Amino acid sequence: MRSLNQLISQYTHLVRQHELQLAYRGILEYLGKLRAAFLKNYPQFDVSNLYQGYMDMSYFSLSTEFLKNKGLKIALVYEHEKGHFEVWLSDRNREISKRLESEFAGLNLNGIQVFHDAGNQDAIIECTLISEPDFDDQVVLTDTICQGAQEFIDAVCKLLEG
Repeated sequence: MRSLNQLISQYTHLVRQHELQLAYRGILEYLGKLRAAFLKNYPQFDVSNLYQGYMDMSYFSLSTEFLKNKGLKIALVYEHEKGHFEVWLSDRNREISKRLESEFAGLNLNGIQVFHDAGNQDAIIECTLISEPDFDDQVVLTDTICQGAQEFIDAVCKLLEG
């Protein structure tokens, strides 16, 4: 494994090229626009502030009164290493997570393909909304993410109600 000095040297080299900052800023600016779209078009959701992250993931969360009462929220996540947009069902505490993980394990969520990465303690279940986002066509990207997130939320709520 490389030393911290070696890693920082490589990081400095990448930062000096200026493309890393431009790409990161572009991702965060887009997430801000996506968050604004949810605020405008989905008044039923409480929308959190944007969490920028440590170049691992950046996200904001959505919640409804129904989800809050169950100790749950939805996270709209950009996974930097994967380059994916995902939607996660997350919890307020680990007790809720333990209880629901078994309920959701291997579940067909109304035809939506869900998974759980055992290394992700922040999500009960996850769903990839778009694996190759086209940031050059942000209107279509936003529509795709909004529609996928709404379908995921509707399916989760239906399951939890039933």
